[in-house]
Amino acid sequence: MVSPQPEAYSRKSWAAVTRTMEGRKISKNPVLATLYAEHRYMSTLMKLLADQLDAVEQDEDVDAHVLYESLHYMTHYPDAFHHPREDLVYQRAGELDSKLADSVDTLQREHDYIAKLGARSLREVERWQAGELPANKALKISREYMEVIYQHMNVEEKLVFPQIEKVLTPEDWRALEQEELINPVADPVFGPQVAREYRNLARKARRALRRGVEDATLVEWVGLEALLESYEVIAMALENSRDAARQHYKKLVEETGELLENRGEHGGVMMLPLRYVVNNTRRAVKFLRDIGGISKDTFSDLSELGRGTRDRIRLVTSEPESPSRH
Repeated sequence: MVSPQPEAYSRKSWAAVTRTMEGRKISKNPVLATLYAEHRYMSTLMKLLADQLDAVEQDEDVDAHVLYESLHYMTHYPDAFHHPREDLVYQRAGELDSKLADSVDTLQREHDYIAKLGARSLREVERWQAGELPANKALKISREYMEVIYQHMNVEEKLVFPQIEKVLTPEDWRALEQEELINPVADPVFGPQVAREYRNLARKARRALRRGVEDATLVEWVGLEALLESYEVIAMALENSRDAARQHYKKLVEETGELLENRGEHGGVMMLPLRYVVNNTRRAVKFLRDIGGISKDTFSDLSELGRGTRDRIRLVTSEPESPSRH
């Protein structure tokens, strides 16, 4: 059974979780692609929920509708359609792969636990809104609920979904698609037609999704810019290396000519081969020393570029602080 992490997710940390999940590989299999997409929807709503929980704790204005509707959606849509669809896939995969059986069995049991925890969280929020419970007691369970969901989805996407994709054959997927429950149901928040009770939540959720796409695009451009700058650094290093090689080769030719002209000196013709070896070795050492300096400068430039890129990505993806009420 999943146990909550000690650190509760705030609006900043859950935003990072959302971006991490958005950045993961999406399956080409239609069923798994739907499950991945629904995870993205769920993580978006959990970020909105985190915003409201933070607002409560910091005595800021709270959108009670978003808080309630997020939990209501989670307990009435994923619990009713998303998790049962996963259970069908898990059952099929577990029958085919004994190594996968324990993992999917655990995830199926966690689905039951998540459903109970979500229902309890929703009841506590309803009691808080009715004035029967203080906010800190009523919303504590919502933090736990968020943490459990995140850990559960993280295990599914990082460990189990990739294994399932390897285990199930096209024939297995075709057999699963005959199950009525496996077919996706129109999402009441993210689908083409928004349910009346979720209109307020849908506006905020879709805005958050657009913001995530914009951030991802900016991060992509920052990464592309950094890649191009890296190419420039490397190209400059190669050009400097070629220049150094040409200079050293030219110098070597000149020095070889001088040795031939003065072959009668410093031991005569018999010493000429040894003088060639000594001179070539000395020139090679100088060349390698120059190349070492170029490599060191290149590594330093790339390291500085990497630090700058990380800073720019951090700036793009950081969540703005909300001013506290006084």
